[in-house]
Amino acid sequence: MKENNVDLSKGDVSLDTIKLMYEQAFKISSDGIEVRKLHGGVESVVYLIIDNSEKNVLKLAPLDFNKTISVDKNTFWWEIKMLSFMEKINFPSPRVLYYDNHLEICPVPYFFMSYIKGENYNDVKSTLSKSEIKSIEFQIGVLCKKISNCISQNFFLPSFPNKKFANNLEFVSFLFELLFLDAKNCDLNLLEIKEKIHQILAKYRESLNNITKLCLNHTDIWDGNILIDRGKITGIVDFSDLYFCDELMTFYFHTIDGIISEDFLNGYGKKHLTYDEKIRIQIYRIYVLLKMIVECKLKNYGKFDWMYDSISTNLALLLKKER
Repeated sequence: MKENNVDLSKGDVSLDTIKLMYEQAFKISSDGIEVRKLHGGVESVVYLIIDNSEKNVLKLAPLDFNKTISVDKNTFWWEIKMLSFMEKINFPSPRVLYYDNHLEICPVPYFFMSYIKGENYNDVKSTLSKSEIKSIEFQIGVLCKKISNCISQNFFLPSFPNKKFANNLEFVSFLFELLFLDAKNCDLNLLEIKEKIHQILAKYRESLNNITKLCLNHTDIWDGNILIDRGKITGIVDFSDLYFCDELMTFYFHTIDGIISEDFLNGYGKKHLTYDEKIRIQIYRIYVLLKMIVECKLKNYGKFDWMYDSISTNLALLLKKER
């Protein structure tokens, strides 16, 4: 790590600063702690803190939002709120141990949370048997349903907490428009895709608005945010992307490969999908693919042709689809 308190390019803090943060949080000496930077935090910086046999995790809010898409900005406060809620409903998630947003020791808000033992499901999935995968994806369905049991009367997007939406069409249209604005700001030409998406939103406005309830949903509960140990889910991580919206915006309904896990559906308790639900799932999948395209450009990850091929295929299917 660098000697200065913050590396502006990576958001890293110095070991001395982390020790001060640790001492303030837990009121014990930080002598002898081991600090390891963890991989996987796209927006935030995350560290594993080891103190003898004790482990916990330190997460810092982003210092620079220049490479963050609009829908992901200013959601750190919401993640704290969601983690506290997960504790109330006995959900397998990290527990917040200490939160500091005073910007005295560290120039960005941060929090310590409990460490969850487990392997990243995305990393080990290819090594698991079919029966193990079936069991895990059934568990994912059960857990997603537990979150969506939290009902709301209104749509809610944490990055725009004061924004009101009259219906699902407005909500989904706003999500797409944010991506188009981000694309324009980073010189990414999406005019042809934008025109087709506008056609699709107009064509399927009734299907989009035919939702029966608004509820809390984890829109980023992909395999990389799931921890497992001996065939059991030990925890779900990253709680910044939870919205009050259509339950089908839960990520496992619209995975980018176009395949919905039957075991997930069984665990969720939704074995049958209507025509309108299938349409919404396809639209949400297009949104996720477009989000990936914009993020790759914004973060200079490169251009991945499969993303463009996949979004073109999905757009074409919806444009020619007949009821």
